[in-house]
Amino acid sequence: MKTNLMAVTLVTAGLLAACGQQASVPQVSADLSGTAVAGYAARPELQDAGSQAILAQYAGDPGLLAALQTAYGERAAQAVTPDIPALGGLSLTSDRLAYVKSVGWGSVNNYDGQYARYAGSSSLPYPGLDWSRDGCSAPDGLGLGYREDFRPACNVHDFGYRNLKVYERTDANRKTTDEVFHGNMDVICAAKSWYKRPACYAASYAYYQGVRIGGGSSF
Repeated sequence: MKTNLMAVTLVTAGLLAACGQQASVPQVSADLSGTAVAGYAARPELQDAGSQAILAQYAGDPGLLAALQTAYGERAAQAVTPDIPALGGLSLTSDRLAYVKSVGWGSVNNYDGQYARYAGSSSLPYPGLDWSRDGCSAPDGLGLGYREDFRPACNVHDFGYRNLKVYERTDANRKTTDEVFHGNMDVICAAKSWYKRPACYAASYAYYQGVRIGGGSSF
């Protein structure tokens, strides 16, 4: 019963996080023995409350296991390479959509360059684009302390959601936008020191699960 209550609490917090709200999640403890992540739970670099909550919530999740294995160099990082259509110059509609995908499914550096160039314009490079952004938030206990770390990735995700829901609102596009978000956060984590990397990768996975579970209403 305690495990079920914990899961409900953390998933609810994930839903709030995806909607840009903050929620307080109490520190939880769980028996992780026999789970996929049991071998990581006692490592000193994962003893903070946020990491322990994530390990408990996603104890049997192969996605979290893969994230931790990547953080510890036990498996190669998987690059996210979505299929982005080329600009064809045939129509405003098709080229604008291709541009939206190139930015919303691209790297942080690519987004930053496009934002610096065009965010102050209502017509360039294409009319009707939404460059607004509000950073990202996470519930206490799931990725606390990573809101600023992940802000660049959240900005790219905001652009993808806010424009694709207007110009091509499909479940597949939402999923790809979320996967790119996860990949961009992992790039941020990969640049950290070896000691900070595992907790960051765990937080990245929790943020990703937050948008997958609760982001539908924003897309």
